[in-house]
This record gives sequence, structure tokens and C-alpha cells, in this order.
Amino acid sequence: MAYQMASTKFSFYCMIFLLSLAVNISAQDSSNKTALLDVLGQQSNVDAGVVQALSASDQVRVYVGVRPLSDAGTLLGSSPDASAARPNLSFQKNIAATRTAILSALPDGSFELKRQFKNLAGFAGMASAQAVAALSKQPTVWRVDLDEGGSGSGVEAQALANIDQVQQLGYRGQGMLVAVVDSGYDSDHADLADSLVAEQCFCSGGACCPNGQATQSGSGAAEDDNGHGTNVSGIITSNGTITPEGSAPEADIVAVKVLDSNNSFCCSSDVIAAMDWIISEQPDVDVINMSLGTNARFAGHCDAAASWAVDYATAIDTLKTMGIPVMVSTGNDGSGVDMQVPACIKNAISVGAVYDSNVGPVSVLGCTDDATAADHVTCFSNSSTTTDIFAPGAPYTSTGRGGGTSTYYGTSQASPTVAACAALLLQESPDLDVDQLLTALTNSTTLVTDSTNNLSFPRLDCLMSLPDAFEDGFKDSFELIN
Repeated sequence: MAYQMASTKFSFYCMIFLLSLAVNISAQDSSNKTALLDVLGQQSNVDAGVVQALSASDQVRVYVGVRPLSDAGTLLGSSPDASAARPNLSFQKNIAATRTAILSALPDGSFELKRQFKNLAGFAGMASAQAVAALSKQPTVWRVDLDEGGSGSGVEAQALANIDQVQQLGYRGQGMLVAVVDSGYDSDHADLADSLVAEQCFCSGGACCPNGQATQSGSGAAEDDNGHGTNVSGIITSNGTITPEGSAPEADIVAVKVLDSNNSFCCSSDVIAAMDWIISEQPDVDVINMSLGTNARFAGHCDAAASWAVDYATAIDTLKTMGIPVMVSTGNDGSGVDMQVPACIKNAISVGAVYDSNVGPVSVLGCTDDATAADHVTCFSNSSTTTDIFAPGAPYTSTGRGGGTSTYYGTSQASPTVAACAALLLQESPDLDVDQLLTALTNSTTLVTDSTNNLSFPRLDCLMSLPDAFEDGFKDSFELIN
């Protein structure tokens, strides 16, 4: 009995000792982490948001901006160079080798890779404070940021933009391929089913691809669980059986899902992965539409605003060299001084929204327009000194998830209107480069003024784009229908 009591007493003291030891170790770890975060807070290449997030969590999702090494082992420029990336095997090899070297130098278990790219140097993953500290010291890492999230931002619209008259000339999108990077695509919809040619998903927030993972390829990969992408796709290519006909109804669609069921993306690396996939796997795409943007907004061009912004810019620049224009909605925050990424990227074509007609007073997206009219800039539309064009985007009835219709207000609806017009122009004149296409698209005599900043912008007139884009023979056709 005495032995049993002594044994129990010994076990009790051992437990107390071990608990005390654990508390001391935990306190020491906490103290070490605090000291490490203080050091990181002084690092110029670590965003303050990363340090703040790590103070509340052991790991956070970060985006790592990288300067890849050349074949000779030297840095490709003293600062990130968006023009350096091209879809070629040599550059892809340099990217992979640089990334491998960075990751192999990190402490074991401190970093979990979530996204990497073939054509872009950056990468994303879950990082501890120790990993961020190690990353910040590597010469090939130029910046560490949070992996920024964001969201997805009819007949009268076609008439206002004169798209219907372009269709009457025989240009309906035949042979054109448009990539829609959005919440997905209702592949069973009667007005969309025959247009889908490829699908892909990059959706990390809660593993939101249809297969329950963060990435999915092939049939069913882009099935829409929100409806935003289905509406946007119908604006471009609806057959017009159930819903209004799309602006390029004979165009085909590559659907890439990056938005979840709440119409949001957790991480910019998902959107960048979508563009990286198009560069490598769908180089025959003619036009890309991205009716989405980050929560963060920037005044002016934002190509170097953050590590992930650099790779947005690099991807869009690469697509431009391939002859592929990228249309992007400006966002729906009612700002007159800044836009979301990627709308503020220099070589993206940013699109704001106007009403297509007088629809009476409207309260939507956090603001109110007491009066509406055709070409009245919507109260929710973002714009800045670098916005390229406005187009009809409110209200817009198009295809709806589940086989019916849906009506949206937003710059998200204006952007695919411009994308569809671009597809029609490229159908007639496939040799236009992106700069020539932008010149044609903005060749409108109709200017609209945003009352938030008193700046004026061209409003899309697809018919007016034709004389500036095409040869004299096509100008004659233009004159005949006027």
C-alpha cells in the first residue's frame, strides 16, 4: 500500500514537472516568436500585413516575389522585370531551378507550397515566421506579401454599344476562343452547352473546386456554384434560346474557375495560376475576360505594388506579347481615385460601367443613383486616371445558373461586353496586336464623365471601332449601313 502511494505521488510530481516544462517551453517559444516578428517588422522586403497576421497565427498564406536566375546564375535584373518572362522552356527551367533553391533553404516544416507556376517566378504557400525570416534573407526573393484575396466585381446594352450592327455585318464570333476567368460555367445551360471547349479550376479557399480540391482539370472542373461566371459567359456567347443572345454568340469558351460559391477568391495566386495555365495550355485563346479584382486598390498603374501585383503584370505582359488582350472590370466600390488589381495593371484593358437605359432610381452595390439614363456612369463603378473604357453594365440580363436567366449590375458585366466586341474585331482582322485593338476599342465619339472625379472616358461603340481597325474596303461597308 505504501509503495502504491509513493508511486502515485511520484507520478503526480512527474506530471507537474512535465506541465511546468511545457509551459516554460511554450513561453520561450512565444518570446522567440515575438522577437522574430520584431525583426521581421524592420525588414523592407516583408509586408507589414504578413507580420501582423503572424502575430495572430502560427502560419499565414504568403506570396513570394522572386527574381529568377539566368542560365549563367546571375539575377535577371536588379529589380523585378515583367518583360523577362516569356512562355519558353529556358525561362521555365530558370524559374523552376530558382524556386527549388529557395525552398530547399527553408527550415524543415516551416513552409507548405500551395501554388507554383510554369511561366511566372513567384510562388505561394503557408509560411511560419521562421520561413518568412529565411525567405527575406535570400537574394532571389525580392518581397514577401500576404496572398491577397478579392471577389468578382442584355439587349439594350448591345444596341447602345452598336454590337448588334456589327453582328448584322456577319461578325458573330465564329472561330473565336474567349477565356472567362470567373466562378465557372453552367455546362448544362441550353444557351451555353455547345460553346464550352475546355475547363480548369484553381480555387484554394476551402478547396472550392468541384472535386473538393484546390485544383481540378478536365470535364466538370469549372462547374459554376455561384452564377456570376455563367452570367458573364452568357453576355459573350449565349445562343439566345432562353436568355438574350450574347454579343459574340458563335464564340467558344475556355472556362477557368477561380471564384468560390461566395463569388470570392482567397488568394491572388489562384488568379495568377489561371493566366499561367492559359499561357502554357491554351495559347490559342483570342481574348481573356476577368470580371474580378483584389480587395486592395491602387491609384495609377500598380504593376510593382506588391509581389503578387508584379506577377499579375508579368502574366498580362506575356499574354500581350502572344497577342491576347485581357479585359478586366474596374470594380464596384464607387472610387474615383483607384482601381483593383488587375484592372490597374498597365497592359490590362480596364472597363467601367454605364447604364444602358433609363431604369429609374437604383440602389445597388452600396450606393444609390436617384436617376439613371443611357451613358450615365453608375455610382458603383471605380475609375481613375488610368481607366481605359466604359461599357454598358447595368442592368444586364443573361444566362443564369440552373438553366434560367440572371440579372446583374456591375463592372463585371461591362467587361465581357468589351471582350465580346474585341472578339468580333479580331474575327475580321486577326492580325491586330493588343495596342491596335485598344486604339480601335476606344475610338468612340461618345464620352462619359464620372462625377466622382470629373474625368471623361470613351464609351464602347463597337461599330465605331471598325473604321479605325480595318482596311478601306471595310470602311465602305461601314458607310453603307449609316
